Amino acid sequence: MVSSLLSAQAWRSKYWTQAAYQRAFSTKRTAVVVGATSGIGEACSHRLAEQGFCVVAVGRDRPGRAEQVVQALQEKSSNAMAELKVQGDIPQHEFFACDAFSLKNVYETGQRIQERHPKIDALVLSQGMATTQGFTPTAEGNDEKMTLHYYSRMCFIQSLLPALQKSDMPAVVVSVLSGGVHSPYKDYKTHPGLKSNYSMANAANAAGYYNDLGLDQMALKYTPLKFVHACPGFVNTNWGSEFHPILRGMVRLLQPFGRKPADCADYLMGSTVLAADAGDFPPSSGVAIVGQNGEKLDVTAEHTEDARTHVWKHSVEVLKEAGVPIEE
Repeated sequence: MVSSLLSAQAWRSKYWTQAAYQRAFSTKRTAVVVGATSGIGEACSHRLAEQGFCVVAVGRDRPGRAEQVVQALQEKSSNAMAELKVQGDIPQHEFFACDAFSLKNVYETGQRIQERHPKIDALVLSQGMATTQGFTPTAEGNDEKMTLHYYSRMCFIQSLLPALQKSDMPAVVVSVLSGGVHSPYKDYKTHPGLKSNYSMANAANAAGYYNDLGLDQMALKYTPLKFVHACPGFVNTNWGSEFHPILRGMVRLLQPFGRKPADCADYLMGSTVLAADAGDFPPSSGVAIVGQNGEKLDVTAEHTEDARTHVWKHSVEVLKEAGVPIEE
């Protein structure tokens, strides 16, 4: 959010310095990255590891995954230290398995992380899915897409809030989804959970619109924490792996034209977390919307107090029904 004209390399050069690495390491900067096992989340976790942050990677459990993820993060930190000529120990990175379809498990994972890391300086939320399926309920009765793209994100924030409030940076929460590019979801009063009016468009717009509103609610309540809804743009990842084979093939043909995940991470982390660490994050009231090049964007024209109140009430109800304690 410092400039909308910087290239990915310029963002990297601005903050990837020996002094910045030593500052992050000496102050024990800690970042939790959800969805850190692939794609944009993995790239963001690697970028923060290169910056001297202790990275707590969160993702689905797989045999051998924890060791692979931690080893990759350690290599990123080690290589950065060698290139920047930094002496000392490598930050101690960790992996926590989590089923983000379960809000109860999300909350419990957050509690376990907080026990080991009582101070958290950044929370990056990138969990998601791309399918053409209709309303598909989780065990808790909420749509799978809405759970990954919105409810689980609010749940992680609530679970880690005490640790985020202990950061002296202050802490930054970045939800990577569709900031600045989605449309408003107009049925937030009558069909907040999309159980009877589900469509791909409604699911996409509701998730984006709710991120704007939910993060705004938290930004206004929990100052001086920074809450960001970011849009990554078109990135060359394995996005769409759940699509029908024909549609997936079409996506794969276009992917080489997408931005590299590492470049995406430079834009998104440079304009938010790393800017805050350097004291460059501009004063703001409410949610900050960040575009694919790190530029500041606007909320929708229908971002109103009424919408924020209704959406937050719905969010609280969903989390409470899942057994998650949450302040109203």
